Amino acid sequence: MAQLDPAKAIKNALADFFDAEENGYTATLEVPDDYHPVAGSPVLLVADDGGVAVNTGPWIAGRGLLRIVIRLTAFARGRTEAREVVNLAIDFIQANRPAGISRIENVPAVLDTRDPETGAYLASIATAVVVKPPTA
Repeated sequence: MAQLDPAKAIKNALADFFDAEENGYTATLEVPDDYHPVAGSPVLLVADDGGVAVNTGPWIAGRGLLRIVIRLTAFARGRTEAREVVNLAIDFIQANRPAGISRIENVPAVLDTRDPETGAYLASIATAVVVKPPTA
């Protein structure tokens, strides 16, 4: 059975969306060590914080639904831009439900901070999603 990688599937869907929008945003699974923000070119990190099976027990054949925490963190030159990227990404995820997402449990308020080392503003949310594992 294929291994579930919701962060990668979400990143790929967001990358396609960002390309179609031609907005200069980049979706990634890792931010380079030498990253420094450039105005108009924010980076969105998509991460899987792990999760648990929703339905478990000896009566379940194969894999059931999984509750996974997805974290979206935007790195940008400005605070407003970082927040806009995260909000655009979560709106896209809610509307399109990539990665087999069947339910989004909660969308919290965006948290933000500034990285003193790179000067980047970071905006982030972590939201629990219920996903259906792949069948093949």
